Amino acid sequence: MKRGERFVVGVSPELDPRSVEAVIHKLNVLLRASMIYSLRLEFNSALKVVIDLARELTSFDKAIFYLYDEEEKSYFPGLIDGFPEGLPTNFQRGNIFVDWTIENRLPIRIEEPRTQEIRETMEKIPYQSMVSIPILVGSDIHGVLQLFSTDPHHFKDEDVRFLWILILQLEGLFHKIAMPVIGHAEDHDPFTGLPTKSRFEEELNREFLRSRRNTRPFSVFFIEIDNFHKVQDQVQSLKGGILLREVAEQVIPMIRKIDTFTRYSESSLALLLPETDLRDASLLSNRLRSRIASSTHTALGAGPDFKLTVSVGVSGFPQAVTISDILGEALGNLKKAKDAGGNQAVSRYLGAHEMADRPVSVDLQELLDTIGTVFDMENLLSHLVEFFSRLSGADRVSIMVTDESGEKLVFKHGVGFQGFEEEIRKTVLEVEDSICGQALKQKEPLLVDNVDVFMPTRARHGLRYSSPSFLSIPLIYGEEGIGVINFSNRRDDGSFSEKDLDVILPHVQTIARLLAEGKRFSTIQKDFLHDTAKTLLHISEDKSPYLRGHSERVSESCYQVAQLLKLPETEARRIANAGRFHDLGRIAVDESILGKEGPLDNNETNIMRQHPMWSARILQSFPNLEVDMLAVRTHHERVDGKGYPDGLMGEEIPMGGRIIAVVDAFDAMTHERPYRAAMSQEEAFRVLDERIKTQFDSRVVQALKEGVNGRQN
Repeated sequence: MKRGERFVVGVSPELDPRSVEAVIHKLNVLLRASMIYSLRLEFNSALKVVIDLARELTSFDKAIFYLYDEEEKSYFPGLIDGFPEGLPTNFQRGNIFVDWTIENRLPIRIEEPRTQEIRETMEKIPYQSMVSIPILVGSDIHGVLQLFSTDPHHFKDEDVRFLWILILQLEGLFHKIAMPVIGHAEDHDPFTGLPTKSRFEEELNREFLRSRRNTRPFSVFFIEIDNFHKVQDQVQSLKGGILLREVAEQVIPMIRKIDTFTRYSESSLALLLPETDLRDASLLSNRLRSRIASSTHTALGAGPDFKLTVSVGVSGFPQAVTISDILGEALGNLKKAKDAGGNQAVSRYLGAHEMADRPVSVDLQELLDTIGTVFDMENLLSHLVEFFSRLSGADRVSIMVTDESGEKLVFKHGVGFQGFEEEIRKTVLEVEDSICGQALKQKEPLLVDNVDVFMPTRARHGLRYSSPSFLSIPLIYGEEGIGVINFSNRRDDGSFSEKDLDVILPHVQTIARLLAEGKRFSTIQKDFLHDTAKTLLHISEDKSPYLRGHSERVSESCYQVAQLLKLPETEARRIANAGRFHDLGRIAVDESILGKEGPLDNNETNIMRQHPMWSARILQSFPNLEVDMLAVRTHHERVDGKGYPDGLMGEEIPMGGRIIAVVDAFDAMTHERPYRAAMSQEEAFRVLDERIKTQFDSRVVQALKEGVNGRQN
């Protein structure tokens, strides 16, 4: 048995909060921890922030952050809190709890000083309970966080688990600080002293995963000396690495410790900036470029006329959504800067030379700011149509996108349809049989002087047109047509012309790319939120082994029943998602209630009856999951009005709630529970039939029977 092993705390994610509010608060603390990069603090200040975050997770009287000293091969206090007289001598280089934590590589907790060894240690610091959390970076331990309380049995399992997750969230911070200590000479370029390309790639992969997980931005620079080989000839006998060192010395004072700055190739440097959006990165790239261009380089032995300039290519997440896209865009922008004559910084916000100097309209800049912050598709589309309405002079602008088949155009957003919003929102056009479909198919703008002559059979949806002129422009990304933008009702009652196209087209091509990437990012964001919600669901199900797999089975059956009831496909999928997450609120219910083998008392019953509301409340934080929220809230309502939480009756209960109620009950009856054995399907159907008109909807029960029998056949 390892020393201190009996004090190890299990850290499997079985959270036991007493309420949803507690869960949400603690998750918010962890979210803020994941964004600690953005504070741009020195390391000691960052440690203080960590202590503050830990205090929001649990109370304590004293804290010590022990960090590892590579030279001394021992631990030293990097930060202490609550020790006005300083640390006792025997705590200056760690203590037995540090040793136990390192040996077990897991958190340990001391609830009260029971052994002589613990009592002797405790006499130096008056405390009755403590917790010790290892700081892991990869497979290495780089420190230990210890918290102390004067109360015995103060730190609960839940506290330790959240503290453990907090420290795991900060792995990147400790990794960044540890790098100078653990780095090896072979990982660094001998001329610049910077890490090499492999370090950049390692950190980029790490930062990409962290930023995607937490929906945070980061940026990448490639910096290359202009006319590199010509400059080498000017400065005799010097290798390129020394030229890059001159550049690096100008860059280093302008970046943070958390940034990764490396030599990338013979003539280029690479810079990774966590928690830096593309707008800020673009501004920094120009400041770096300007600083280098205005510096003297007498150390190179060059004459007074010698000039050293650089080109900078910038990219970032989430505007580019994969690592290959980020690298490809940054290197592409670097080439644009060099092709424009050098001494340029190019990003989506800064173009090469003439683009950088050209004023950008306030409207378009606001649009780009919106896109650069986060791809909220509805917000993006709203900005787009308003911008193009002002740009084109058209009262009516609409954006339509292709469906999954590519054969239809679906209305996504528009302006100028007052009074007809509901009908227009349902518009779906065949690509083959519509004006805008022809524009998309030909991948060319379609300018029509009189739309009634061009296509007399088109549907008007009751709309009045002040001008017969119509303009449809395809949105092309790469080789793919992703949609169209349509213009009608010029404010001056005139016709659209080639001059209008000259004004509109440059922006349309840019927006097509941004719209496509916004769609891709929304998919990634939706996947992330779905994974997060599923993690919470698994935590909830892990609290009772009888619930494992229940939610997925309910989801699948709900989808089948909805289809058999001939509900629209989108509604069926929303109900299926509601079925998957209908019991998410159980995360706030104590295991003793969930696993109780006898009947629940009144208080326990009241707690259980709140879980539909808690489920719906948690899911409000995941709007992109496309869940039927009313179905989640109402899945324990009864058709006789005796259900909960709202006492709805009959048709007052949404169809989604009625479907989940039947499917949930059937799955529960046909699987084992703590208080009874599993029923056969025949027995379960008999119970459902008996409760038609009191608890369950007869149509749903019949559809479930058809579905189950169909699967068996």
